[in-house]
Amino acid sequence: MPLISATDAWKNLTEMRDQISGVPLSDLFDADHARASNLAIDLGGLYVDFSRQRVSSEVLIALAALAEAADAPGFIQKMAKGETVNLSEDRAALHMQVRSTSAAGPDDDRLKGFVDGVRTGGTVSASGAPFTSVLAIGIGGSELGPALILDALGDTHESGPEVRMCANIDGTAFRRATDDLDPETTLVVVISKSFRTMETQANAERAATWMQTAVGDDWAKNFCAVSANVEEAGKFGIAEDRVFAMLEGVGGRYSLWSAVGLPVALAFGWEVFAALRTGAAEMDAHALSAAVRENAPMMLALLTVWNASFMGYQAEACVPYDTRLGKLVDHLQQLEMESNGKRVTQEGYPVDYATQPAVFGGIGLNAQHAFFQQLHQGTTAVPVDILIPARAPTGDEAQHDLLISSALAQADALAFGRENIEAPHRHYPGGRPSTVIVYDALTPKMLGKLIALYEHKTACAGAIWGINPFDQWGVELGKQLSDSILPMLSDVDNAPASLTPLIQAVNRMRRGDE
Repeated sequence: MPLISATDAWKNLTEMRDQISGVPLSDLFDADHARASNLAIDLGGLYVDFSRQRVSSEVLIALAALAEAADAPGFIQKMAKGETVNLSEDRAALHMQVRSTSAAGPDDDRLKGFVDGVRTGGTVSASGAPFTSVLAIGIGGSELGPALILDALGDTHESGPEVRMCANIDGTAFRRATDDLDPETTLVVVISKSFRTMETQANAERAATWMQTAVGDDWAKNFCAVSANVEEAGKFGIAEDRVFAMLEGVGGRYSLWSAVGLPVALAFGWEVFAALRTGAAEMDAHALSAAVRENAPMMLALLTVWNASFMGYQAEACVPYDTRLGKLVDHLQQLEMESNGKRVTQEGYPVDYATQPAVFGGIGLNAQHAFFQQLHQGTTAVPVDILIPARAPTGDEAQHDLLISSALAQADALAFGRENIEAPHRHYPGGRPSTVIVYDALTPKMLGKLIALYEHKTACAGAIWGINPFDQWGVELGKQLSDSILPMLSDVDNAPASLTPLIQAVNRMRRGDE
């Protein structure tokens, strides 16, 4: 299959880029007084306004043609049908299926029963007492998605055992996660698709030692696992009826909706977890049925392709004006950059265009006092997604009005700037693109819908670029090198020249030498 850049649709957009690149965004609004409403998608409680992106009606038509040329809509249909879309691993991508209650997998009822048992006290710890806390161990998609949900809903849906997560292996993470926890009434959830992930294994072994010290030989009764490798979990000591399956076709960064969401269900209850899935499934239905121009995730994908591959932007920012979404950027960094940070197509051909930009961001008003100075006046412009909750989460409408006005002001300031030729340090050039996303209230259902919006954006962008959004071979290299370097720490003579001075420095400091 030829590169998408060889198509007429791509070449047409290249010509349009040269025509529109110098046009002020204010001129685009002046030319179309209905632009603000025309360049928006209203999904009821979710409103996506991309009128401040540097696109004209002609560019939008051409972008829709590019999506059709790449058969991005067909890619989403194939994904929904369970067809093979991950060519390098010969797999389907089944995350849409696991959030559909009619096809969530054979373990779903068992998972629900376990959640209900732990929360009601019917499923007890090794000591016979109910579980009062949960320690969830995982990394990457096994941690970032659940951590986002736990943080986002924790203020309004706390009703079950306290849930803490542990990912890093520096020792501090485990200490902080277990501080003040009683191991006798703590349920440890080990989340690892392969059950061989080094970081998760290391923390699981540390947790087993912690538990053995307190409980003794029955330590495994305080453990359960989420994994596709039931056998390996059994070797670790976890009983088969305490292992909840992950489908091979569910990639880590898309896995929240599967048994990986167990920490969420334990914290907030099955109904909340089901509502997350329902919101995501509603976004699935929209992504599958809406025409390209009315398709919110498809348009977000096309705008990323336009900004990265044509306009030359190498980064994009996500700025939620909502403290509850403080961990959204961490999740999106893995979702988008691990998915689409690729330089070859599905068939292995090197691309000749930019793919996924770097993702960064922060909570709205905090970000305004951090990196927005560069967004407004720096030499490197960055497209921004601005997320706004329409309703005040605490009921303080006057303070929430301040927050909303600040967010809207930033969108207009980025787009239109303010001329000041006499005082150049007070000149704001404008022309900085943004998309504003407004949601009514951050319910579990809306949170599921927002996360699925970005999942489909990511998959659609990958389909347009012709790359595989479901493998992550680049991550594997670091794992392999780590395994080979580990013995060199105690045998520096076998280390390569590039590492010898570093290993010697580490060892010298560990010995306390001057």
